[in-house]
Amino acid sequence: MNLWQQLPSQDDLESFVGADDLGILDFLAAIVIVVGAFVLSRFVRRFVRWFMSKFPQITDEIAALIGRAAGWLVILIGVVWSLVVIGIEMVPALMVIIIIGIVTFFAGRRMMENFSAGLVLQGTPMFAPGDEIVTTSGTGEVREITGRTVIITSPDGEEIHIPNKSVIDDAVTNLTDLGGRRSMLEIGVAYGTDLELAKRVIEQAAAECTETHSNPKPEALFAEFGDNAVNFNLWFWHDPRILERLRAVDVVGRSIAHAFAENGIVIAFPQRTLWWGESGSDSSDTPER
Repeated sequence: MNLWQQLPSQDDLESFVGADDLGILDFLAAIVIVVGAFVLSRFVRRFVRWFMSKFPQITDEIAALIGRAAGWLVILIGVVWSLVVIGIEMVPALMVIIIIGIVTFFAGRRMMENFSAGLVLQGTPMFAPGDEIVTTSGTGEVREITGRTVIITSPDGEEIHIPNKSVIDDAVTNLTDLGGRRSMLEIGVAYGTDLELAKRVIEQAAAECTETHSNPKPEALFAEFGDNAVNFNLWFWHDPRILERLRAVDVVGRSIAHAFAENGIVIAFPQRTLWWGESGSDSSDTPER
């Protein structure tokens, strides 16, 4: 059988859309309904977000997600209504819409995956715009969560677009969610130093810095007897933002250096002793190597 014979004829198409009963006003009404649905969807989205904001347990991200879904529902209703106005039979029309949807899904599968992941990110409290996060694809402050990517600004001023699916699949560290972060600074003092004095000086010098938090207060703990020094680990809390951590480490390090100088504590550094044998001994007595 010829393939062309399987295609719908002009009479079939006219019967499908009821062309005999259609007029220009029907097409204009359908267009007005679709345009009106798009306009109305924007107002519905805003109203739903405003209404959801009345409930404190609903986050802004979830309210935006529900508002977006309500807007798309209005558009869908408008499209279906316009099809009814121009006399299209709904059962075949829905089959065509489903087929187009399936083809579109597989053709834009990656885009759909990122869009779905974006809905998940906006509906879960993993992070929000303004938070600073660490991912395998980049580190920085979250600026926006779009339907395709998470946009962050790195500490170097670079704008990074991370696909939503990558954020969902990989581990994400939210640096700012808890309001504070702890860092560790390793400090070595020379052997023979009064360790109790060194511990007290380190903790006091760190506590006097405005960049460190007083609760919990800075704490210096013995770490090890190293090759050239007795090592302490200083733990202290500070502002969780990336640049603020760098500033806190800088201020604490300089404060400890000044305090050590005032208290006569030596910051250890690697030293090597060269041995040339016993004084006055014959070089022939020196073991061969």
